[in-house]
Parts: sequence; structure tokens; C-alpha cells
Amino acid sequence: ADWIGLIAAVVVAVGLRSGSRGGPVAVERADVWHVLLAPVDRTTAMRGPAVRQLRFRLFVGAVTGGIAGVLAAHRLPEEDIVWAACGAVFGLATMALGYGVALCTSGFRVPSWLASLLGLGLVTWAVADGANVVEGSPTAAVGRVALWPLEFAPVGVVAIVVAIVLVLLGLSLVGNVSVEAAERRSTLVGQLRFAATLQDVRTVIVLRRQLAMELPRLRPWIPVRTRGTHRFPVWSRGIRGLLRWPAARVARLVLLGAVAGLAARGAWNGTSPLIGVAGLALYLAALDAVEPLAQEVDHPTRRNSVPIDGGAIELRHIPVAVVAMVFVSLVAFVAAVLAGPSAEALEIAAACVLPAALGAVGGAVVSVVGGAPNQGGGDTWSLMPPEVAGMRLVYRTAWPPGMAVIGTVPVLAARTAARHGVSAVPVALATGGGVLVLFIIVCGWVRERERVHAWWRAQMNAALPSRQEAAADG
Repeated sequence: ADWIGLIAAVVVAVGLRSGSRGGPVAVERADVWHVLLAPVDRTTAMRGPAVRQLRFRLFVGAVTGGIAGVLAAHRLPEEDIVWAACGAVFGLATMALGYGVALCTSGFRVPSWLASLLGLGLVTWAVADGANVVEGSPTAAVGRVALWPLEFAPVGVVAIVVAIVLVLLGLSLVGNVSVEAAERRSTLVGQLRFAATLQDVRTVIVLRRQLAMELPRLRPWIPVRTRGTHRFPVWSRGIRGLLRWPAARVARLVLLGAVAGLAARGAWNGTSPLIGVAGLALYLAALDAVEPLAQEVDHPTRRNSVPIDGGAIELRHIPVAVVAMVFVSLVAFVAAVLAGPSAEALEIAAACVLPAALGAVGGAVVSVVGGAPNQGGGDTWSLMPPEVAGMRLVYRTAWPPGMAVIGTVPVLAARTAARHGVSAVPVALATGGGVLVLFIIVCGWVRERERVHAWWRAQMNAALPSRQEAAADG
């Protein structure tokens, strides 16, 4: 129950941060200007959007909790329907708790630094409670709701009542939102939705950082000085950028690494779908790890001002991202081993660290370098039938996170080998070799893609006059 309560602690921490920055409700910018500044009751104007957002979040929480309950029922006593129902109730309580806290934080206008400290303290308390270092984490009561099929704990009912009270209190305070914060949030959220519609992952990441007020550190974590002309300027610039990561980003990557490790451990224990959760967590972390490469792609003028092929410059950013993701994978390694310490777990987790890092970096590189899909129809794919164009769009959307999931497949391969009495570590290493080959192919694509595109455009331009003549003759 303590570890399940950690999920609720993270949701509450996110609600605290969102509420201190003008959230969680994001109305249109015109509504901020004309409705919130009009001589009408703000609470009445904001209650409708808040209730609609609450309704959607409760639906997501109930569905997610129900699915988790069905997965848990495969290896636990009691009926599937009982676990699914309790999981849905846990999801509802968690979402209501997080949303109510966000509304109250916004209504009371809690400073962002205080909200961040409260969220960090709550998550730390939940982790310490799960590790049996301290006791009494408030969110452990919510975790007991998910375990009602094993033992009914009345404290779970108290947690549900508290969540309902916080939602009602937040809805009564929803009109106290800061107009300036609401305007800033509405602008960024509108741009974020537009970028998500266009499948522009890079723009979504940049806007999300602006929404969270995530700025680089003025001073690096570790001062790095170079004398004279450095032989590896791209690597040096990338490392300097990583050393200026804000504490929130570092904490997010550590959390994603822990989630990936625990999910991989759950997949090893028999819940195979959790391997997708592990891959997606590492993919999200890798999108931050490839930030130096993304900055290079965002500023092509600077890249093209040097007498070096653009693909070669982009390729030199990848090792820095791999190093960053190795550290994240080591966090996953520690989490997976602590979930069930043993010599076998130590060996298998060590064999899966590098493939997981390479798969996540490969997927993030494809996403960042490939960019958003061409919406203007100016490429050769616009000449293809709609069915082919749709398949291409699905491929561009699913392949980057899919490659990150492939990086975690050695865990499943090792599990299958162990169940058949075969040594698991060599199988994991062999599967990791396949991930390495796939990563090398991605690196080759980064290096040569501009040349291939230039050659293809030249061939298309050369063939265009003949097509026009044939059309005129026809």
C-alpha cells in the first residue's frame, strides 16, 4: 500500500506545481480577456470548464485503475471484477485528490517555490514509507484502496472523503485564479495543442518546459573549464548543456528511470505489458537527453555556417545523449534490483542497461531529427494515395517510442530463457546485440539522410520536365 500510495503522491505533487502556475484549468485566451475581466462572477465563469476537465480526468483515472486491477488479478486471489472495481476506485480517488489539490493551490495562490517544496516533501515521504524508513505517509491511505480485495481498511474511505472535500473546496475557489497566470497558461496551452495536432514532438517539449517555467541553471552543477582549442567542441558543448539542467529536469529523469526499472521488474515477474511502460518511460527521458542535438536541429543556420556536413555534426551529439541515458538506465537498474534483490537479478539487469539506453536514444534521435510530418504536401509522399500516406503517418508516430520499447526487449528474452532452463544472461546479451545493430543503422541514417534527400530531390527535379512534356503531348 505504501508503494501504491507513491503514485498518488506523484499525482498530488503534479497538482501542486500546476496549481501554483495558473492551472489546472486552461481556458481560451479570449475568455481570459473578456470573461474573467468582465463584471461577472469568476467562479461561475470558471466552474463549467473546471467540471468538464474534472469529468475527463476521472474517466481516465477509472479506466487506468480498472486495467491495472485486471492485470493484478492474474497473480492475486479474489475475482477479476473485484480487483478491477477497486482499481477503478483507486484511480478515481487519486485523480480527484490531485485535481482538488491543484484547484486549492490555485485558489489560495500558493507560491510556486512553496508548492514545489511541498510536492517534493510528499513524494520523499512516500518513498521513505515504502522503504520502511519512516511511517505515516498520507498517501498510503489511498494505496490501501487498491488492496481492498485482500483486506478492507477503513482508512481508505477517509482518503476518498478527503479527495471529495478537496474537489468541492477547489471548485468553490476556482474563481480566485490569477488572471496574469491564466493568460500565460492559456497562450502556451493553445500552442501546445496545436503542436500536438501537427505531431510536432519537439515543439511540444519546448512549450511544456515554458509552461513549467523550466529554465537552465545560471551556473553548472560541476564547473568545466577547457584551455586552448578543444578537440571535441560538439561533445564539450553538449556536456556543458547537460550540466546546466535544472533540478526539476534531473528529478524527472530519476523518476522516469525508477518507473522504467520497476516496470521492467514487473515484466520479469510475468506482467509482459509492463515492458511497454518501461520503454515509454525511457523514451520520455531520452527526449530530454538529446536536448543538445535538438538545439542543433532548431538552429540550422549555425550548423550550416561551418564547413562540415550537417549529418556529421548531428552524429557527434549522440554519444553525449547515450552517456546521459546510461545514467538513467543505471537508476532503472537500481530500482529493478531493489524490488527483488538477488545475484541473478543483478546480472540480468546489468546486461540490459546498455541496450535500454541505446534503444531510448535511438527512438528520441529519430523523433527529433525527423521533425514534424510535412503538412503542406510539398514532398514526394504527397503524390501517394491517402492509404499510403496514412500508414506513413502511423509509422512516424509509432516508430520512435517503438524503438525505445525494443531496447527493453532483452528483459523478456531473458525471462523466456530462464523459464526454459537456459542461462538468461547470454540470451539478454545476444538480444542486446540486435538492439546495438538497430542503433548503428539509426546513426547511419542521421549521417547520410541529407545526402540521400538531396539525391532524391535532384532525381525528381530532373524527371519533372519530361513529365510536363508528356502531359503537354497527352
